[in-house]
Amino acid sequence: LAAHGLPRAKLVAIDNAAAAPPQPGSRGELLAELGLEARARLLAVVGPLERRKRIEDAIWAADLLKVVRDDVHLLIIGRGPHQPLLERFRHLVRIADKVHFLGRRADLGRIWPNIDLLLAPGDELGQPVAAVEAMAAGVPVVAADAPGARELIDDEQTGCLVRRGDRANLARWANILLDDPARCARLSAAARQRWSERFRPETVLARWAELYAECIERRAE
Repeated sequence: LAAHGLPRAKLVAIDNAAAAPPQPGSRGELLAELGLEARARLLAVVGPLERRKRIEDAIWAADLLKVVRDDVHLLIIGRGPHQPLLERFRHLVRIADKVHFLGRRADLGRIWPNIDLLLAPGDELGQPVAAVEAMAAGVPVVAADAPGARELIDDEQTGCLVRRGDRANLARWANILLDDPARCARLSAAARQRWSERFRPETVLARWAELYAECIERRAE
């Protein structure tokens, strides 16, 4: 906005917020619902199924992972206009056994703690809400190096960033983290600490309240 001529003094950036998930549901119950065995590792993409989300990159990454391991399943959570094309793409790459469309889920708070990794391959200009929710749940994030994700994630410290469209590196980092529980735990702890400091609803609401108070004060002058 500043590059397009708006005065910087008129611009205020306030983070997205996410609440900590409620008491998690049983991983066994979730796996049974999906018809998966206990050894399954769960990756997820969460959000509207739109072209800007580049969900086909996540499907492609799941296909690459299928070559090197047989325990990975990708959960696509959400609905949107891009779904028929994504389902066709899944069919074309012959990975229907590993990619599952779950639609919108009212119980996402129960699911979050049972996901191993969030993939966020989209071209996000703003902060991806799903990534903030994952950080709140302690789920490590592998995201495309887009402006919004860059505001949330310090690469290899609070998550992992890959070049946008780099499906091979998306799969590579997912594989590395799934095989390294200690590294995953460090990323998870650091991400949750970052969420606690910046993205709690109370913190973000307080920032909005400050902004409104400032605007009211200026109008009164």
